[in-house]
Amino acid sequence: MPNDPNTDRTRSNRTRRRRRRRSPMHLAFKAVGTLLLVLLTTSVLLACFAAVYVKSVIMPMADLDLDSFRVGINSTLYYTDSRGQAQELRTLHGDENRVWVEYKDIPKNLINATVAIEDQRYWKHPGVDWRRTAKAILLMFTGQDIQGGSTITQQLIKNVTSYDDTTVKRKVVEIFTALECTKKYNKETILEWYLNYIYLGRNCDGVYTASYKYFGKPLSELTVAECASLISITNNPSLYDPYTNPENNDRRKNLVLRAMYEQDYLTKEEYEQARAQELVFSSKAVDSPAGTDGSDVYSWYEEQVITDVTNDLAVQLGVDTSVAYNMVLSGNLSIYTCVDPKIQAIVEDIYENTDNFPWPSANGQQLQSAITVIDNNTGDVVAMVGQVGEKTGNRWRNNATAAARQPGSSFKPLAVYAPAIELGLITPLTAVDDYPYQLLNDKPYPVNSGNAKYTGLTSVFTAVTKSTNTVAYRIINDILTPVESFKFVEDRFHIDLKDADASAPAAMSMGGLTGGVNTRDMAEAFRTFPNQGIYTPSRTYTHVVNSDGEVILENRPESSVSTKASTAYYMNTMLRSVVTSGTGYEAQVSGMTIAGKTGSTTSDHDRWFAGYSPYYTAVVWTGYGSPERVRSSGCNPAALTFSKVMSRVHKGLADKDFFQPNDLVYVSYCMDSGLQATDACKGDPRGSRVTGMYVLQEDAPTQYCDCHSAQQSVQVCSVSGELAGIFCPADCKLTVHPLLYERKRLDGVAAGDQDATLAAVQAKPLCSAHTPEGTVTPGTSTLPGNSSVEDTVAPDLPVFDDVNDWVIDTP
Repeated sequence: MPNDPNTDRTRSNRTRRRRRRRSPMHLAFKAVGTLLLVLLTTSVLLACFAAVYVKSVIMPMADLDLDSFRVGINSTLYYTDSRGQAQELRTLHGDENRVWVEYKDIPKNLINATVAIEDQRYWKHPGVDWRRTAKAILLMFTGQDIQGGSTITQQLIKNVTSYDDTTVKRKVVEIFTALECTKKYNKETILEWYLNYIYLGRNCDGVYTASYKYFGKPLSELTVAECASLISITNNPSLYDPYTNPENNDRRKNLVLRAMYEQDYLTKEEYEQARAQELVFSSKAVDSPAGTDGSDVYSWYEEQVITDVTNDLAVQLGVDTSVAYNMVLSGNLSIYTCVDPKIQAIVEDIYENTDNFPWPSANGQQLQSAITVIDNNTGDVVAMVGQVGEKTGNRWRNNATAAARQPGSSFKPLAVYAPAIELGLITPLTAVDDYPYQLLNDKPYPVNSGNAKYTGLTSVFTAVTKSTNTVAYRIINDILTPVESFKFVEDRFHIDLKDADASAPAAMSMGGLTGGVNTRDMAEAFRTFPNQGIYTPSRTYTHVVNSDGEVILENRPESSVSTKASTAYYMNTMLRSVVTSGTGYEAQVSGMTIAGKTGSTTSDHDRWFAGYSPYYTAVVWTGYGSPERVRSSGCNPAALTFSKVMSRVHKGLADKDFFQPNDLVYVSYCMDSGLQATDACKGDPRGSRVTGMYVLQEDAPTQYCDCHSAQQSVQVCSVSGELAGIFCPADCKLTVHPLLYERKRLDGVAAGDQDATLAAVQAKPLCSAHTPEGTVTPGTSTLPGNSSVEDTVAPDLPVFDDVNDWVIDTP
């Protein structure tokens, strides 16, 4: 088909259009457009994310309530009397030398001087000077020194919150806080706060006290030059101190005056007169008429209340602890404490008398001690003392909370026995070998307290009563694990431990902790036992009210289950035995049920007693400021102190027992196996091994003892303690049931039960006390319940070919 000229022309036009569309210029415009679209979309997304972030994160942090930071009026501590009425305990006095002055009483010249040198656009901007902020950002990105981009409002925010970190987030929060603050408060109020809060050196907080300190007169009498000199100090109190750096202060003062003149706060004549004035600074420090009195000494308990409220208030308001501390002392707060004044007085009376701690160290150090007493019913700290002797100052080291000392064996109930019982791994009946776990440097390890002998198979009940180290160590290594113990203590008893303790069996089984504990933490933990296994964080105050009557801080601890009630019952039963017949006998309180645990550390550097009644829990630590062996003539000063305190605390209170579960049954068990006792258990060569106690039905042993057997018996002579022979009279022959237990012996290490084992009894010689002639050799019975028998020695003894000829009924 011939070509159509029109068709060819059309094709040619299409080609040219395609070429134009694909030209470099066209592609460039297309790329730029795409890029701009992407940037626009990204910017919108980022703006959305930023808006959400500001709304959800920044704005909640930007809400500043200045009234919460008002200081200058003393706070008050209260306690609750026996009728439930609040009574005044103590008026607090601030450490800061500050007296609040209202805006109307601040000299106009001081206000103008402040604005002129610190923030010349203060009256116009919305809390943030965007020009100065932009300049500061530019200087930052160009690596130059940043020259004050903060406004008076921003400086106030930093002063009251003590936020001084330099992160971007902090700066953004500060900017938004300043904007919100300017909306919430007028400019005069912000300036009033600023001038009352700034630090002006020489212990002067705010302009009121600084006026007296430097010029010896009130604010109302300050001249223009004196106002300029005073506000100059705040830029750098040490650099512009009028006494130590008068030239610097004078130079800065003139700079302030010049700024006031240039900003029309002063006429030329006023400016020149102010510059010409020779300033006369006070020759001696003159305190303001309403200055604070620092002579008050707070009790150990009162200082702990101040510390606790300070820490909680800092978290609540999101401020530095130094700011919160000033608010607590002089923020016109009403703080309701948990102290029991009578109990606190008892503890202070005992601790202030050093005659109650008559055990100086080898180097002459006074024995120190600390105690925390908690009400079992509420979980509140009702008394606390941090040192021995009269307290004559404030902010002394409170050993009840600040000291971290190794607790020794007093830690065993928390880290060994309660976890193992709670996890169903042991009961008080469980038998564990009181025998060294290993030889360490060729020496038996661990050793028992006081180098007590190893007794062999021992019930957990007895091990707790006697504070047997080997049993606790074996439970941690073979039944529990150090990691499980570590986790239990941290999660259930809320005691913070060092990570290294999780891999240290000695730390968890015998209290040789890396970081140590204090009496308050221990008292919180031990209080769970009389409280049926419920843990409640202790508190020293209930709530805090501001000057407007609003509750700004409420202290309501959340309780949690530490152990089952059954575990707590077992712990109470065993720890009561510690006091009645074990290592804690010195902690007894006449006419009152007491349970607890002693503790001593390596070289006896620390002695503890952690104990409780049905009414109160108290933990006592004793030791020296610089660790030395406690020289207490064989007694436990911590247990004795516990007894002195608790005897007076419980005076007039009726004795009562700890709680008991409903499903208890009495079981007779063998102390060597922890299983149901049989008649064979009564025939142990050492005497009966049968004892009994109440346990939960589910924990009652269902199997019979496997450490004694009726089929495994040996006849011994009650006179010689040796194997009975054919010549032993019938009334001297005793049938015993030896211990069916063989341990892996360590070289040179004996156990108290080793002579009662089957192998040891069978290895005894034949009776040498009875002969064919019927005579008796001198000797003393080694069997329980038999008196000694003494007679003449037979001149000749018959010879037998086989020792079995002498033995009757041996297995």
